[in-house]
Amino acid sequence: MEILPGKIGVPGLGRAEEILRWRVRKLLDVIPARPPTAGKGSAQTPRIVYYFAGTYGDFVQALPALQRLAAAFPRADLVLAGETGCAREFVSEIPSSFRLTVAMEPGLWALRPMDMLFTNAVGVYRVRFDFAARFYARRAFGFRHDQESRRSVFFRSLCLDGKVKSFAEENLKLLDLAEVSVSGGRGSPVGLIGSEDASPPWGKGRVLFHIGSVGLKRDFGMPEYSRLVLAILKRLEKKPVEVVMGPGDEDIGSIVRGTASRTPQSHPLARLIRQVRSFEGTVLCFNSFMAHLCEYLGKPAIVIHRRAVPYGYHCLLHRQIVLHAEEDWDLGEVWAALGQAP
Repeated sequence: MEILPGKIGVPGLGRAEEILRWRVRKLLDVIPARPPTAGKGSAQTPRIVYYFAGTYGDFVQALPALQRLAAAFPRADLVLAGETGCAREFVSEIPSSFRLTVAMEPGLWALRPMDMLFTNAVGVYRVRFDFAARFYARRAFGFRHDQESRRSVFFRSLCLDGKVKSFAEENLKLLDLAEVSVSGGRGSPVGLIGSEDASPPWGKGRVLFHIGSVGLKRDFGMPEYSRLVLAILKRLEKKPVEVVMGPGDEDIGSIVRGTASRTPQSHPLARLIRQVRSFEGTVLCFNSFMAHLCEYLGKPAIVIHRRAVPYGYHCLLHRQIVLHAEEDWDLGEVWAALGQAP
């Protein structure tokens, strides 16, 4: 069984995999943890590992924490571990002092433990993080659910705070807990491979409509979700609109191409970030990766939700619109936000 990196259990086992995950958690609680006082840092170059798990939106919200770590520890060996596929697509925003794990490297950390371990997630990723915190780290910092009084494997943990406006804020609170300096600012967004020139300002008076949302596609189902997207596009057919989609949005993209006679643009993430950063029009999206990206870039957006604004999306920068009905949605607030008559 591969525990770090990778997934616990065997894909497809469902309930059996979940039971196995809980059993592993119990076993980790039995094994003595490395004493938190055992070495405040290595005599060699300190190694700090940020163990990431999640989606594109999660990674966007981890970027400020990565940039602060780079600014606070300019001479450390900074390592990104876990779901590194996302990291490869965000090279333009990751400080150049970070590197990705190489093959077999995590297995060697038990021989020379990392000085600090940070994690960005809870829940299904907990076993991997707890395993790393137990065996590979001198000091570890992570999150716990609100029903947990402690998270025994981590030496320091934060309970997820329902008052927090975004997951980016949660990640920075974790660095506060670790007493990571903020004097260096956010850090330099120089990519691992190299940053590209910024795009010139564009799109004034236009609408940038991002049609993707993994959460809403799952909640509504594709027929209802596509009906919602097409209804918005029909209302905007006389306005200058740029339709874009992100990774994993090929399903709704094909429906839009076939029904609305529009071709959603799909860009490499580095190019999409440059375009949104220089965009001067109105961004319209669902609770998705794009909402997090706009918050990170300081761009206000009109963000559409279902039933309620989920935890981590209460960004005061955005105009949040909630669709309460399952069918025959009242989109009047969307039209008002776009400056159109009902």
